[in-house]
Amino acid sequence: MKLLLVIALCGFVTAAPNVQKHEVIVVDNLPNEIENQNWMVDILINQLINIIRSFINNGIGIIGIPPLDPLTLDNFHLNIPAGLINLDLQLENIIVAGLGSFVVHKSKLDLKDLSFDVDVSVPRLEIEAGLYNLTGDLLTAIPIYGEGKAEFIVEDFRIKAKFFLKQSDDEKSVIIDRIEGATFEIPSFKSNLDGAIGGGDIDAIVNAIVEEVLVDYVIRFRGAISNIATLLVVVIGNPILELFDTWQFIASLLPRA
Repeated sequence: MKLLLVIALCGFVTAAPNVQKHEVIVVDNLPNEIENQNWMVDILINQLINIIRSFINNGIGIIGIPPLDPLTLDNFHLNIPAGLINLDLQLENIIVAGLGSFVVHKSKLDLKDLSFDVDVSVPRLEIEAGLYNLTGDLLTAIPIYGEGKAEFIVEDFRIKAKFFLKQSDDEKSVIIDRIEGATFEIPSFKSNLDGAIGGGDIDAIVNAIVEEVLVDYVIRFRGAISNIATLLVVVIGNPILELFDTWQFIASLLPRA
């Protein structure tokens, strides 16, 4: 990766105008400089995307970070007091597959304010739990419960956000300063809880209730969920970004004061 960027940088330097020539030539070649710079920015963005995809699919073995696709979680607890329908869902032995197949719809690196605008989707997320435990009620009178295996399928999950970047304290890495405008969409969500209220046809009814309640909950608290998620991305992501000496590649492209 670094070799590719070094070669690209050398190509950019070679293509730059000779400063010993007449000043008019420098002005005439200004569009070419801008074009070369945009080309370099595209390379940096593609390399960044490749780093993220490689990290998700392969992890970083030398420091003990495992692959994130599939992502394994020991447990997850969700309590939804929705009024008419109240649910308490506990999941154990969770496997999330599909993160590494993300699709980048938009990626724009703005060197003026050092920001990275992204629009990314994951075509299909498959979430399996070796064991779920569900309790709750409908209209505070009709009990809802179940225990068994669970599967959830999320299709076309889409995330948009603007990352503001900065130089790390050791001046070697590009890290995240803050994230603004984060939002997400869940167009399709399917629930498959096996063994709800004794199983059989009741499963379909409970699954429909769970789908409706979860989607409504996510939409209602989308802002709060986005804020928590962006904070986690900064806290978890920056220590990983600091492992790579990336500032040297972007420093030469930054506008000079």
